[in-house]
Amino acid sequence: MAVLVDKGILLVLGILLTVWQENSIWSVVATLIGIITAALSIYFTDKKRKMVLAAAVFILSLFVPELVCFLPLVFYDCAEKQIYWGASGILIYILSFTEKPVMEQVILWLITAVLSVFLARKTAQQEQLHRELIELRDNSVERDLALKLKNKNLMEKQDYEIYLATLRERNRIAREIHDNVGHMLSRSILQMGALLAIHPENPLHEQLSGVSDTLNQAMNSIRESVHDLHDDSIDLKQVISEVLKPLGENYQILFEYDMGQDVPREVKYCFITVVKEAVSNILKHSDATKIFVILREHPAFYQLSVEDNGTVKEKKDDEGIGLINMRERVEALNGTFRVNREQGFRIFISVRKNAM
Repeated sequence: MAVLVDKGILLVLGILLTVWQENSIWSVVATLIGIITAALSIYFTDKKRKMVLAAAVFILSLFVPELVCFLPLVFYDCAEKQIYWGASGILIYILSFTEKPVMEQVILWLITAVLSVFLARKTAQQEQLHRELIELRDNSVERDLALKLKNKNLMEKQDYEIYLATLRERNRIAREIHDNVGHMLSRSILQMGALLAIHPENPLHEQLSGVSDTLNQAMNSIRESVHDLHDDSIDLKQVISEVLKPLGENYQILFEYDMGQDVPREVKYCFITVVKEAVSNILKHSDATKIFVILREHPAFYQLSVEDNGTVKEKKDDEGIGLINMRERVEALNGTFRVNREQGFRIFISVRKNAM
């Protein structure tokens, strides 16, 4: 926009200079050439074309003296693109006079020429500053986005470490209950059984029997609590990673995990069993070199995909025991189980959240 304003100012001054001269057909021709030159100089962006345009105007001004009034337009482009030989246009201006020039006209032309160089430099600096400002703003936005992403990753990593620490603490509590309280209750139940055998007579036998029933109920309650703590403390991602880790020496493993922390334990056990069985089938029946395992959680369902790039050594029309067991586990959760044998072997499982 600044270039358009500058060229407009120089074009108006050039027209004033032509009006100052005697009116002739060549003044009109020079004005038209000046307008065309201004338009082309805006249209051309590369330095080479602007050099050709400037040279053409300089040569043409030798044959059309009225055209020297619009040489400041060429000076503008020369100063903008640092075409230093454009200063030769001053010599062309001097040679164009066949008679003594009017001093006021010469002064106006010189002012216009100096103004063209000044406007070109000023506009070039403004455009350079504008480009630097845009670059600085883009870099700032990019760094801000990168910082936000880094902070997000750090927070997710911190949350995951807290989650793992919580699971480890649950495992520790479960072991403590099992090893200490569970063993003491078991010993108390055995001792109470011995007392019942030694004292079969009432009312002592009946009271001991009641205490024994209470101990058995406490034992069952503790056993259920330990199992619940252990089941909830299973980290699905870690377990699947441990299953796939030994295969890294002979296979190219691609493991993608995108699931939350609150995965139901039924889904955890189902997915772990399916992955183990699928990996076992690949080792036994496939010549694959790549294994792809993907677990994803969507708003309404969980998905598991186990895929390889091999071919089955022994093709069977019916499903084996392993596939039947996997299908039954998935269908027990009201999920869908699909097998695709095209371009490798793929098991695809989808379990809806509200169907369990």
